[in-house]
Amino acid sequence: MTLSATDKQTTKTCVICGQQTSYPIELNEKMYCSSGCISKYRAEVGERQFEKDSLKTFEKKRDTGWIPERALMYINMCQRCSKDLKTMCKSNQYVSGLNREKLRSHETVPWCCHARFNLSSSMSDGTVPLESALKMQAMAEQLVKDPTKSLEIVKPESLRNKMAKEGGLKGVTTTIIDIAAAETAINPEYKKEEDKTPKEDGDIMIHYAACLECDPVFGAECEEQAVEKDFNKCVDEVSKMTHSLWCEHTLQALSALLLNKNMTPEKLQSLINAAEEIAKEKDDPGINTRHLFIALGRAVV
Repeated sequence: MTLSATDKQTTKTCVICGQQTSYPIELNEKMYCSSGCISKYRAEVGERQFEKDSLKTFEKKRDTGWIPERALMYINMCQRCSKDLKTMCKSNQYVSGLNREKLRSHETVPWCCHARFNLSSSMSDGTVPLESALKMQAMAEQLVKDPTKSLEIVKPESLRNKMAKEGGLKGVTTTIIDIAAAETAINPEYKKEEDKTPKEDGDIMIHYAACLECDPVFGAECEEQAVEKDFNKCVDEVSKMTHSLWCEHTLQALSALLLNKNMTPEKLQSLINAAEEIAKEKDDPGINTRHLFIALGRAVV
């Protein structure tokens, strides 16, 4: 689904509630007014059909304009996911995205919506204070604003060159927030905390195909940074260190921690163990970005 660039200023009618909107969300040539209405459609047709509709939307948009190839790779990861992990992921979308607007109010540079969602998820069980999330946020924005910071903490020379490019960076990508979170995770040892997860009350954020909404320049920047995980075999390395079932997207985020030159194997193993213990706290069948970012948030001093 996406906010169609050509339709943003044209009033459309939501196929679920009939409401008129100038900012429709498009899913396979049908228009929806909100994440709430998209959620109703997804509940009606089921996950498999929803994924098929999203892929059709991707393919259509790729024929008419820029689409990040990595976004297609990520959407296929969701298709391969186990039923239990999908159910868990869907059930915690509300709490994971709950603090998006609170974090947005502190932003000083543009943020990818996935990066903001992941940072928001660090606060989703009430064990990570806003101050810790803001430290991760500030470190990420420093990497965008100050090219010398990437020289200090980014490991691959090829990525440092990309981040110090002429004209500067567009904003905070998922790769940048991962590197920043690795830097601020000072105390990664697991310690059980009292769960204070709020009850669901309101619309969830559906970001299944949110890359379609991205500015092409920002999207291209995101993709050229993310591919560094492949160049440096980061996913291969972290996969050997896990003990539980991990969402493929989360393995990608975990692997990006290795792009930070200060991330040691010992520190990384502690973060992996913490994320897996946090999933056990919540009796979840596996680990997704929520558990990883709670672990990263708790590690902030």
